[in-house]
Amino acid sequence: MVSDGTEVTVTDDKGIYELKSAKKWGYVFISVPSGYEVAAEGVFPQFYQTLKGAADVVEQKDFKLTKVDGQDRYKLFLLGDMHLANRTNDAAQFTQFTTDLNAYMAQHSGQKMYALTLGDMTWDLYWYKNNYALPQYRETINRQVKNLQIYHTMGNHDNDFMTTSDYDAAVKYVDCIGPTFYSFNIGQVHYVVMDNIDCSAYDGTDSRNYVKKLSNEQLNWLAKDLAYVDKSTPLIVAMHAQIYKPTSTGFAFDHDSANTEALLAALDGYEVHFVTGHTHKVYNITPDDDVVKGRDIHEHNSGAICASWWWSGNLTPGVHVSIDGAPGGYAIWDIDGTDFAWLYKSTGWPEEYQFRSYDLNNVSFSMDDVPNIPSNVLIQLAYKKYVNAYPENSDNEVLIKIWNWNSNWELSVVDERGKTLEYTPVWAYDPLHIAALSVPRFNNSGITSTPSFVTESATNFFKVKADDADVDLTITVKDEFGHTWTEEMQRPKAFSTDAYKLR
Repeated sequence: MVSDGTEVTVTDDKGIYELKSAKKWGYVFISVPSGYEVAAEGVFPQFYQTLKGAADVVEQKDFKLTKVDGQDRYKLFLLGDMHLANRTNDAAQFTQFTTDLNAYMAQHSGQKMYALTLGDMTWDLYWYKNNYALPQYRETINRQVKNLQIYHTMGNHDNDFMTTSDYDAAVKYVDCIGPTFYSFNIGQVHYVVMDNIDCSAYDGTDSRNYVKKLSNEQLNWLAKDLAYVDKSTPLIVAMHAQIYKPTSTGFAFDHDSANTEALLAALDGYEVHFVTGHTHKVYNITPDDDVVKGRDIHEHNSGAICASWWWSGNLTPGVHVSIDGAPGGYAIWDIDGTDFAWLYKSTGWPEEYQFRSYDLNNVSFSMDDVPNIPSNVLIQLAYKKYVNAYPENSDNEVLIKIWNWNSNWELSVVDERGKTLEYTPVWAYDPLHIAALSVPRFNNSGITSTPSFVTESATNFFKVKADDADVDLTITVKDEFGHTWTEEMQRPKAFSTDAYKLR
């Protein structure tokens, strides 16, 4: 398949194609076929070429494919929000991530591997403030990661806010990274990358008045693309912004995302796994609401490499944690034909690190933790929600955070006397995030409003109640792929940020 982002055609059996193009985007790209790769400039696969002439000028653009083995089984890395911006010590922290990724690849060097970003590699505001933009990101990732082809997804912060149209906002991305929507094939899977950030209302300032929306142009292109894809082929569809969001009763369709129902209609009949970022959280969902209407749809919101915009590791070095309590990191998918298995990999931690437990007898927060907090009532109220959530107590409760949990996982908590403790799913503020990020951010006499990126209440927490303060627990977590992880929790269990620092 060959496309200019509007029209789609296929080559003949000799690889020859013709395409009548208005050349709106100034490029032509191929949907890399299964069993082949294109050349790469560093980590960037060269599946597209630029067009220089006017629409009535014929241009010849050739692509070279190299046949490869090993695509029946391979690993796919999903790289969520990086937010590189030359601030909050992000360069050094990003090196921790690339060191982790390179080490993982070295450990699995006999396997085929690819990667896909999920947007917000950069931070548009700091393109201008700190002179760190898409070209600097390109240089950074090419210098620190080798022997890996990384396909890219565009995020809201990869748009140029100093523009006044969706097209103009994307120009710098297109010039530096490539198409904002396209497709490719690896093994038996068809991948679709789309841009669901609409910047049509941009006014040339940093107000960034975007909406989560797929353009009709993309939906029309997608229909043409899928016309060549058999319904038996599973789809992995990457977009930056989420389709669903966690609620207190489960998950709900994010009605901020316009045109999603039209997207689902275009995907009707396919097994679809959406992979998204944007939230800086980790969650998985197989929705069954009226929007999906019985389709084989799944969404995986895959966490953030930068965790909390690099703040926790800057304020508490070595502690890299997102606003929902999940560690900063990336997803690893094992693709075997049309079978998928996924795992969340925390930066700097072994794969076995899949959950964290807190002995709430030893977790508490008070106003004494923030002696420098301003007297502003609204700021104090914003911090007091953590104090109210975790007062000093001896209720013998244990809180467990399982970042990649879904309804197919199992949790077992058994005390040392052999008693199985019933668990309750709860929404909670993650104590480690409060201690590593929110406490130092609030403990600043210079702030004039509630600081940003502080701890948010989130899902994938579970509570159990032990019989007393000294009883030890065996916590066992099992995913749907047969992986089992266990902690022998000795209680009382102390709580400190030092216990979770990278070493």
